[in-house]
Amino acid sequence: MLMNTFAALLAGFALNIIIGSPNGIFNPENTVPRFAFAVEKRLRKHYQDSDEAHTMAGGALLFLTLLVFVVPPAAVLLLVYGYAPILSFILDCYLSWAAFSVIRTKNELSYISRSLRSGRLDLARTGMAKLTGTSCRDMSEDEIIRRSVEIAADCGADNAAGVLFFSAIFGGIGGYCFRVIALIRRTYSRRSDRTDGFGKASRDLWAALDLIPAHIAALMMNFAASVFGLSTENSFPTFTRDRKHVADPNLAPCRCVIAGVLGITLTARSFIKDGYITFLTVGKERHPCDHEDVSSANEIMYAATFYMLLLFGGIKLAVALLLR
Repeated sequence: MLMNTFAALLAGFALNIIIGSPNGIFNPENTVPRFAFAVEKRLRKHYQDSDEAHTMAGGALLFLTLLVFVVPPAAVLLLVYGYAPILSFILDCYLSWAAFSVIRTKNELSYISRSLRSGRLDLARTGMAKLTGTSCRDMSEDEIIRRSVEIAADCGADNAAGVLFFSAIFGGIGGYCFRVIALIRRTYSRRSDRTDGFGKASRDLWAALDLIPAHIAALMMNFAASVFGLSTENSFPTFTRDRKHVADPNLAPCRCVIAGVLGITLTARSFIKDGYITFLTVGKERHPCDHEDVSSANEIMYAATFYMLLLFGGIKLAVALLLR
């Protein structure tokens, strides 16, 4: 079984790299958010309009989403594995394939970088809107560059590291389950001003699951940057100094590494203390940011993803061979 799940992991990753993510209803990015919103609409009718009630409803929403999207394929895998190993392998490949979305992020970031290089800020805003799912009409070039670098860092910590980590441990169903949880978390983080506590359960679960993978991703990004000949001497100092400046602790390690390597600042946050506005950023500005920072961050993220595949896949292969 371990060898089958190892082969399915490689096949799913290869499919995502070659042809991208599945289309339509076969892609959880299209179906999970819609299902969550539909369930939320119904749950709001049965829970009081308070933060505590919405937090409870968010837990129910997460449970129902996992029940619908994860339990059926997991049950099929268990039922058919002993009787139809080829069918179980195909299903495992699909789950691994559907869990990944790295190539889409890489392509969109490449599109944004090319648009900025050619001076087409309007096209860069369009690409950013596709990635974030929000309106980007008023974003400046500087804001697009910094946000693009953050997206590359976050993709390494979430889409790549988390999916690879749990796919290596539990097979395609593990990576797919993590992806569903991450999609709910991301969906509600985008609508935080409208959702009250509906996203708390998914955020808490995701934070616990992605803690180790996110830190491994940061190490792999640092290694990838060194392979590309970039200076990494500021990575660890940036992490120790600025990691608490990022609202989400799991996204902090990769953002700190990228900011330290590129020499730009990310994640500007502001708050009022003692009557004064204080700004918190990640990294130190050693040069003005430009479109090359987007390209560099994108390549670091992509290379780190392959290194993590080699790391997690190699460990899984070694365990499979030892247990044969």
